[in-house]
Amino acid sequence: MFTVAELFAEWADIFKNNIEYLTELDSVAGDADLGLVMNDGFSKTSEFVKNSEEKDVGKLLFQAGKYFNSVASSSMGTLLSAGFMNAGKKLRGKEELAENDCYTILQGIGEGVQNIGQAKEGEKTFLDGMLPAVRALENMTDLKADLNKACEAAAEGVETAKNLVGKHGRIAFRGEASVGIVDPGSVVAKLLVEGMKNLADR
Repeated sequence: MFTVAELFAEWADIFKNNIEYLTELDSVAGDADLGLVMNDGFSKTSEFVKNSEEKDVGKLLFQAGKYFNSVASSSMGTLLSAGFMNAGKKLRGKEELAENDCYTILQGIGEGVQNIGQAKEGEKTFLDGMLPAVRALENMTDLKADLNKACEAAAEGVETAKNLVGKHGRIAFRGEASVGIVDPGSVVAKLLVEGMKNLADR
């Protein structure tokens, strides 16, 4: 099973590789800075986690979330920070991750984002990519197979969100015209799930 440091390193790689894609999406739906903000946030947080001497994985994840908020200054940065911190609370007291903690981490992130953002699934947000993936992992039996299903669910969530009316953030200003626009937040959620799957596949 992978470590928190390995997970953030993989997330750093996947967001680095998707800077242009997220920037392109955000130029339509937001203010075109999402790619750079996510790259900065994950690259710096990955270094923070790698250099930490914290042995409690829950505390480390909580600290990573707190740090992420300081280096990814944006609405998405704040939301993800709350998600990581919430997931960390759920894992506090553990010194290594188990396979079913993949569910705990993603569920905790989704719950944390939902609590602070006051959005719900079906409103064209991060949650439309994350919550379907969480449901796909709810009864885990095979890590690789279940994470593949979670990735498929997240991708389907992104497509579903594309056809919804935006209710939050800059995209909401478009009203009905937001239908047909890919929500960048839902793609961020999908990339988080993909990063986890990439690690499990190795």
